[in-house]
Amino acid sequence: MEKFTFNISLSVLNHLGRNLYRNFITVLGEAISNSWDADAKNVWIHIDRENNHLIIKDDGEGMTTDDFQNKFLKIGYSKRKGGAEKTDLQRPFIGRKGIGKLALLSCAKRIHILSKTNDSDFVGGVIDNSGLDNAINDDLNPQQYPLENVNTQLFGKHLEDFEQGTIIYFEDINDGIRNRIEYIRKLIALFFRFSLIDSSFSIILNNDPITLNELNDLSQSTQFVWQINSIDDPYLKDKISPTHEHIKKFEKLNSSLDGVKGFIASVVEPKNLKIRNTQEKVTLDLYVNGRLREKELLKHIPSARLVENYIYGQIHLDRLDGEKDRFTSSREGVISDDPLFQSLLAELKEIMKIITDDWDKWRVELRQDGDS
Repeated sequence: MEKFTFNISLSVLNHLGRNLYRNFITVLGEAISNSWDADAKNVWIHIDRENNHLIIKDDGEGMTTDDFQNKFLKIGYSKRKGGAEKTDLQRPFIGRKGIGKLALLSCAKRIHILSKTNDSDFVGGVIDNSGLDNAINDDLNPQQYPLENVNTQLFGKHLEDFEQGTIIYFEDINDGIRNRIEYIRKLIALFFRFSLIDSSFSIILNNDPITLNELNDLSQSTQFVWQINSIDDPYLKDKISPTHEHIKKFEKLNSSLDGVKGFIASVVEPKNLKIRNTQEKVTLDLYVNGRLREKELLKHIPSARLVENYIYGQIHLDRLDGEKDRFTSSREGVISDDPLFQSLLAELKEIMKIITDDWDKWRVELRQDGDS
């Protein structure tokens, strides 16, 4: 009897969420996460708002021809195949489903990818999204849509002293690059904690490394801090520790929920949470393996108490990233009815009761407005 195999149409890319990623920071996040998973020591981001293009370069392990075809271009390929949970440098993998790369492959009109290992030649290709749209409309299968060849001259000086790693050039970003560089720097500092916690991983934006100093305005406006269990966090240690004069109260709280840690802090005035010249504000967020996974945790447990307008922080629960995939298809949130996530919310609700009482009492002691 004749053997049959699946034949996948390129239209599956749209069904998987090719057009799901509209946030520029999300796209940067996917690229930075890929570099982390590739054991890169440095990620260089070059943003040209005037000419509407973006270049992301890393010095990770790079890709061979086989890697590029059968891993990078294989939508759904998981680095965790075979049970691997960490890279060769023992970093916890961030990527999981292998569909986050769709954010990279669809955020610009043309995407030029170039990569090499330390003992291989350059490999890569060009994805023209208008051509891909036509191929999808014509119901072609992947074998009928070969990528264009890369013009290495396009990368110019970025190939100087390039021994290994990956460079992606995003030509003509969809909807333009509207975010100011200052805003992008701050959001990277806030949202990618692994880049600030691990000294072997640096993010350089337009030739200037991103450091904790991006968050100076926020730290100087911080008044009270509650540390949850034991956590090694440079922001907590270097910017809002009990030794800093502007920190009026610092309390350590214990949680019985296995693996949870983090901090919650309050600022002097709600306006201190606003990111200058934007509509964004700093919130209490959930991080898994150092990466933002759920923004504004308090929206799941609203109490309508005044303190909610003053607090921000980071809750870490790495075991949310286990054998079970708890993240939404967009990779921008946790599945809301997941039992472990619900246990975390229940624990956070109890912690917030303590914080609400402390905050009101401490504000009154300082003769400032509390919660009437």
